[in-house]
Amino acid sequence: MNLFASKDDIIRWLDSLLQERIVVAPVRVQGLTMFQPISKVEEIVFDFDNTTLSPKGWFLPPSETILSVQRDDGQTKLVPAVVERDAVIFGLHPCDAKGIAIMDSPLLEEPCDALYRERRARTTLIGLACRQAQPECFCTSMGTAPDDPSNVDILLTEVEDGYIVQAVTEKGERLLPKNLAEYKGAVPTPPKLQTVPTEEVIPAMRELFNNPYWERLADRCLHCNICAYVCHTCYCFDVRDYPDKGNIERVRSWESCQSPGFGRTAGGDNPLATKGARLRQRFYHKLLYFPEQFQDVACVGCGRCVKSCPVNIDIREIISDLQQLTEAKSGS
Repeated sequence: MNLFASKDDIIRWLDSLLQERIVVAPVRVQGLTMFQPISKVEEIVFDFDNTTLSPKGWFLPPSETILSVQRDDGQTKLVPAVVERDAVIFGLHPCDAKGIAIMDSPLLEEPCDALYRERRARTTLIGLACRQAQPECFCTSMGTAPDDPSNVDILLTEVEDGYIVQAVTEKGERLLPKNLAEYKGAVPTPPKLQTVPTEEVIPAMRELFNNPYWERLADRCLHCNICAYVCHTCYCFDVRDYPDKGNIERVRSWESCQSPGFGRTAGGDNPLATKGARLRQRFYHKLLYFPEQFQDVACVGCGRCVKSCPVNIDIREIISDLQQLTEAKSGS
């Protein structure tokens, strides 16, 4: 059943949640819209298109201490990081939620990432359906949609005088205020998005591993890594130990397969020594390796990488190019 809440209802509800939980929501940071923990509801940006970064940073922060090695009186103690409070992420779009669901596959598979698992269990996702499509959006080609409720606990859809409220899971239903009336009006039609043909991309990837296309494309790459940092589904990280007043902090930080040393092994060998090999690795992971292992393409069609890349490397064009190259190869 769809319920209705005015914007004032939503603000009062979020204010009450803030008293007992961490609330992560879109806020303005130096002209950018970012998901960050808020201290008051007035910080929330309700009118936005896509945040600059996805909300994956709440579950897998850009940099965090995952373990402390503490020494005291000749004793060594390992102290893992813990999650201290429940949280709510408010305002994530369906593509954001799909990205989190995709990250669940590798990070919750046993042996799972314990810190990620605890954050997931203690976080409720309140989604916000998209009002309009951006030029770089293609989520409907990647298994989700602007009004897809399947990966959130609660979905809000903006209407003229408030929001349609849909409780999707039991966790979401428990979180909702009890006094919301049933919504009996029309549900807005979701915006139409461009279509990216993906039907034959997996066979194309299998055919074109050694194709010179990758080196030609990589000539433009700057190693800036922004594609991985803005991406919903990139979860590679580096782990380093840092001394701290006699103790040791083990810190996990985001990494990217576009970094020159990403594939280097302890013996010095580097199977990803060239830019072409690293760029190929990025797209083979998303479009072949990940779906082979987890039955889902590791892209949600949010278009953040398309919008952010300073040299216009566009995953939509790559998907199309690969299929055209395969067709040309089979026709020759």
